[in-house]
Amino acid sequence: MTKGTMRIAVGQVFQESHDFNPVHTQLADFVIERGREAITKNMNAGSTFGGILRRLADAGVEMCATLAARARPGGALTRSAYEAIKHEILEALTAQLPLDGVVFELHGAMTACDLGSTEADLVPAIRSVIGPDAVLAIGIDLHACITEELLGAADIVTACKEHPHSDVVDAGDRAARLALDMLAGRIKPVSAMAAIPLLLRGGYETSQYPMRELHDMAREALKRAPRRLLDVSICNVNPFLDVAGMGQAFIAIADNDPQLAADVVRHLAIECWIRRDQFRDDFLDIEAALETIESHPDKKPYVLSDYGDRVLAGAPGDSIEVLRSLVNSGRNLACAIPVTDPEAVQKAIAAGVGAQVKIEVGGKSTPYLRPMVVEGTIVHLSNGDFVQRGPYQAGQRTTLGPTAVIRARRNYVVATSVAGMTQDPVAFTSQGIDIGNLDFVVTKSGNHFKLNFEGIAEPLVALTPGLSVYKPGVFPFRNAQIYPDHVLPDPKFTVSCFPPGSMNPLTVTLPTRER
Repeated sequence: MTKGTMRIAVGQVFQESHDFNPVHTQLADFVIERGREAITKNMNAGSTFGGILRRLADAGVEMCATLAARARPGGALTRSAYEAIKHEILEALTAQLPLDGVVFELHGAMTACDLGSTEADLVPAIRSVIGPDAVLAIGIDLHACITEELLGAADIVTACKEHPHSDVVDAGDRAARLALDMLAGRIKPVSAMAAIPLLLRGGYETSQYPMRELHDMAREALKRAPRRLLDVSICNVNPFLDVAGMGQAFIAIADNDPQLAADVVRHLAIECWIRRDQFRDDFLDIEAALETIESHPDKKPYVLSDYGDRVLAGAPGDSIEVLRSLVNSGRNLACAIPVTDPEAVQKAIAAGVGAQVKIEVGGKSTPYLRPMVVEGTIVHLSNGDFVQRGPYQAGQRTTLGPTAVIRARRNYVVATSVAGMTQDPVAFTSQGIDIGNLDFVVTKSGNHFKLNFEGIAEPLVALTPGLSVYKPGVFPFRNAQIYPDHVLPDPKFTVSCFPPGSMNPLTVTLPTRER
């Protein structure tokens, strides 16, 4: 097959689900680009899809567009929303057959009501349409829920390696490059997976110990076998899913060497389990965070992570607790805080810009939070649309939904109709807020905001109440049997190889104690 003759279909479906968020994700929550627009709008995007598109464009292949669908993290998709997206993708693929390959960005932790993992359903469906001979490559998020259905249907599954996700473009580039290498006959990829029944209680960032150790081990494995070992992904599963078999997953892709891939993931899985109780966070509480901001004004403006109400982890974004603590403390600090409250937005719109209002805001979705009465002036109304600055998700269109900004003394409440992606400074500047004139802004993000606010605001994380803090015993898992929520007297994991039959599955008993 000569350069320029290959036909490769591309697409993107990006949403991270929170199975314990009572607000389900609807089809209307997605920004969707179809056909050629999906390619042109995302060619320069700072996303996995952007990396896919640029690599394939450089290779001179014919790209066959399906769709690019993105929604903010949130509750599981309604079944009808997922089925509509799936149907449209399969129809677009069918209309463009025959295809040499398909390369998609999928988040990997998207669920639908009464279904569980959507990737475990969608990827086999794509395979059934394109046939057994076409190459199927998937670029995923580091927090994916990896299933045997996903790996069994795809030839290549590769995740970004850094958290915060500074390398999402690289993940897309790698997925496309490996697909091209397979199509050219340069490699015969085989994959191995090990998933251990474990949720981490903190220490998610890849610069932190002991997470850094695991990633260093993966890099060392790649250095030892630079031509035979093609990729190693460590997937720290989103802890707010409830999917059978979920856990920390390790994927290795080797060139026609299943034993090598199996050895790598077996080693990483055991080393992760041995360190299972070392994954902890040590965040400030709200009061201590406010004290830090007040005591070090030379570093302002700060950007304060509302860690318990992280929209980027699927929480509703309706907490107003940081502002409540600020007001109760009597500190003379100026801030801007986003809060999801469509009812408050509608009242503000009815009142109009310049109106004096007294509105209950926040605390209407998260079960144990409560609203706060805000008195102030409506200073800005908008449709909430903006384009992210990045680098994380640079160039991606997103929305806060109809949005109202209420100035209450020195503070700004950014009331949004949908849970907003506020890890980006444009979420605030697009609403007429000058970040440099404030002591701090609150973001509903725990990690990625550090990338996008670099050079603009000093990062700080506060352990706040909400649905995006994982603690054993808090969430009612029904499908997942997983440590530390469940006692596992004889914990095991299986090393499986793909394609099936390339090596017999290996059952490994995990050690009961740390070294």
